[in-house]
Amino acid sequence: VVARCETEVLRDTTIETDFSGTTFTCAIIRNNHCTLCNIGDSRTSIGFRNKTGGVTAINLTIDHKPDMPAEKARIEAKGGRVFAVEYDDGVDGPARVWLGHMDVPGLAMSRSLGDAVAHTAGVSSEPEFFEYEFNPDREDLILVMASDGLWEFMTDQEVIDIAYSTTEPRFAVDRLISESNERWMREEQVIDDTTVCVAFLGTFQANAAVAASSPSK
Repeated sequence: VVARCETEVLRDTTIETDFSGTTFTCAIIRNNHCTLCNIGDSRTSIGFRNKTGGVTAINLTIDHKPDMPAEKARIEAKGGRVFAVEYDDGVDGPARVWLGHMDVPGLAMSRSLGDAVAHTAGVSSEPEFFEYEFNPDREDLILVMASDGLWEFMTDQEVIDIAYSTTEPRFAVDRLISESNERWMREEQVIDDTTVCVAFLGTFQANAAVAASSPSK
């Protein structure tokens, strides 16, 4: 399905895909089993109740970055290069993908959909799959899927903690986008485009709904 979608987009001449593309993450839940798919540096994370009654966050997918050994090896085998640009202040940026003979496109992830020029340098659109089992002995509470704009300056734990403090997924999304924007402005003076999806799970979903409908005292 993902490959067919990418093929159709690449064939559409009204869409510029030489230097444009997207990352991708999704979670398919059937009964107690969750299958996750990831392309690039979007990410899916989950928060569950820990033994002390708090919430612990873990990432369920892996970000595809150019300096990961296997990713870098594939890119270099295709004739691409991986290196970080050193800025005037002496601070290195993230590792990026470049053509072997030219300093373009400078993509900061090793897998994406579209990005036709980067794909000639070894960037891949092959998805990576992950499996997760919902366990009756572990109370899973919140699932967050988001593009890299959210994760750039926020940890999985910070993201889940913010979502946990809200009463509805839509409020969690608003809070996360707001916090992400503030951190981008503080760190980079720009704001990356950010997409966030939040799902409350199981009893947490039910309890949040009750809390939202209860009159405040």
